[in-house]
Amino acid sequence: MFKTLTYYLLLLLVALATATARAQTGCPDPRATNYTPGATVNDGSCQYATTSTTLTIKAPLAGAVPESSGLQLTSQGLWTFNDSGNGPVLFKVDSTSGNVLQQVTITNFPNVDWEDIAADAQYLYVGDFGNNNGDRRDLKVLKVLKSAIGTSASESVTAQAINFSYPDQTNFSPGTNNHNFDCEAFFYFNDSLHLFTKNWADLRTRYYTIPAQPGTHVAHLKGSFNVNGLVTAADLNAAGTGAGLLGYNASTGATFLWLLSDFRNGQFLRGNKRRIELPSALLIGQAEGLTFIDPYRVFISNERVSSIVSIPARLYMLNTRPWLAPAVPTAATTAAEAVEVSIAPNPARQIIRIARAGGSAGLLQLQLRDSQGRTVAEGLLPTGAAAHELKVSGLAAGLYVLKIQSASGFVFKKIELL
Repeated sequence: MFKTLTYYLLLLLVALATATARAQTGCPDPRATNYTPGATVNDGSCQYATTSTTLTIKAPLAGAVPESSGLQLTSQGLWTFNDSGNGPVLFKVDSTSGNVLQQVTITNFPNVDWEDIAADAQYLYVGDFGNNNGDRRDLKVLKVLKSAIGTSASESVTAQAINFSYPDQTNFSPGTNNHNFDCEAFFYFNDSLHLFTKNWADLRTRYYTIPAQPGTHVAHLKGSFNVNGLVTAADLNAAGTGAGLLGYNASTGATFLWLLSDFRNGQFLRGNKRRIELPSALLIGQAEGLTFIDPYRVFISNERVSSIVSIPARLYMLNTRPWLAPAVPTAATTAAEAVEVSIAPNPARQIIRIARAGGSAGLLQLQLRDSQGRTVAEGLLPTGAAAHELKVSGLAAGLYVLKIQSASGFVFKKIELL
């Protein structure tokens, strides 16, 4: 009996080892500059060339909503609101005309600094967590029962409070716009609220979760990444397959949309992260609201600007299908010849030496690319030659990707420079 059990355990271990060997990690997106042909496990390493797009103007927003600070499309309609300094009122607006169809006042909580809105099947969630000064100890999300909202033009409802704090905030007097504990973006998923901070100090975003239940909670820090800007809105499509983080850079006026995809089990920062450059804030205003209207199309709203330039509050639309839809590898990306090379040293400081270790003896083109997809060093390994050296001494430390191109395809290798 013992020998039989041992035998089956050994078979199981062999099977697990075989499955692990077959599961190749890397970047499985053919649109990425570091696509890994044959990758079946996404390790979150995909990098993309700079991508810019325009927005379609859907409608001017009604004068009652000059500071649209969040958007959420539900079965009841499209909801938005004004941020701090305004009344605790939700506005349902027509997506074609921008006109206000309904006003809903929350009677038992003020609008301290409402910044985003989310929804599940039964509730609306209003994020009262704007924190420009970094000194708030009353951060909360207001939970409103959808069925409590009547159909008249003007309605009143009450809300429940989901109070929370950040586990890593110890300083509550850091100074205006000089800290990492502001928040203007969240969405609902799997019984939790997923928050993405607006980091004034380091231009990153921290990702936290809190239960979608009334009470007092300490947020759970899940991760962070460099968005190079200030995140102002977030949303997850209804299928749960794609998410967006909207934001801008206050120094440059650059406006962006980070698209998150190919994640598993709600691990939103462990899949693909692709930045789409939107028109400058000088053209579209300060973008503050984001909501998916189907798996790929989104609405975006902005606050009215009336200083250096005059930009009205508007509703925009963008189709993200070219970047979020699953990509099918083409013949060129799947026919990569089995090119076997050795790379040393890796990590490197001065040079990297690419030597043949088997496979084709034909010409190999070598391109070293940075995290933005830009070629920073290149060379050729001629037919019959054993090795080629790329000089990297003048490059900044960090992660790079080496593309090795043969006559029939290409492969990618990660390179770390010290």
